[in-house]
Amino acid sequence: MPQHAFMYGLPYDYYTKHNIRRYGFHGTSHKYLVDQASRMLDIPADELNIITCHLGNGSSMTAVKNGTSYDTSMGLTPLEGLLMGTRSGDLDPAVPLHLQHTLNAAPKDMDTVLNKKSGLLGIAGSSDLRAVIEKADAGDDRAQLALDMWVYRVRKYLGAYTAALAGRVHAIVFSAGIGENSSRLRSLICRDLLALNISLDDHKNKSAVGGMRADVSAPDSKVKLLVIPTDEELSIAQQTVDVVSQKYSGPMAA
Repeated sequence: MPQHAFMYGLPYDYYTKHNIRRYGFHGTSHKYLVDQASRMLDIPADELNIITCHLGNGSSMTAVKNGTSYDTSMGLTPLEGLLMGTRSGDLDPAVPLHLQHTLNAAPKDMDTVLNKKSGLLGIAGSSDLRAVIEKADAGDDRAQLALDMWVYRVRKYLGAYTAALAGRVHAIVFSAGIGENSSRLRSLICRDLLALNISLDDHKNKSAVGGMRADVSAPDSKVKLLVIPTDEELSIAQQTVDVVSQKYSGPMAA
């Protein structure tokens, strides 16, 4: 990532002395999705601009420019970014400080609240998005609110990352438990985004469930919409082979 994307607006010494910066997570998944999208689109990875959406109980999105991470939604820890099963995602930093003072809470208490008692669980009472959808369909207002918040946050990042890539996006990739299996949520995320050159084919989308790989974009969608099951274990193995091959292919190999 470029420095302007991974730096926080804090005193610079915190970065140089304490390594405070954006790191991101789910890196093996995002890399795997880049490699697979490159093959599906027949575009060399180092020329590929995509937005990868690893959407599960823990979720993150990455803007990929020329095959490498340009920005990502998680930060120093997995807490930043999208609304998740039990994590709050993006939050005004003053909120936990205010709550510590108001509730006389210790830092570890706020850590527990933000990481284990927030997100979908905090809003709707369940960390499982499938259960939240069922409750919303049954008329539960808080479940509907949680669902709306979850979808809105993903759509907001799609817009931001489209701008970060200067509007040159080859594809959006949906992956992980929710991204791979929920045609309904993919539809909610992509609705009314033709201004961003995004258009979903309803029939293809509804058929793309159960861990199958698919292109679910409509004919008029300039941005391809891909469903790709992630394989983090395979990605780790592939990267390990790459590192070992580089180590033993140098002048000392003999």
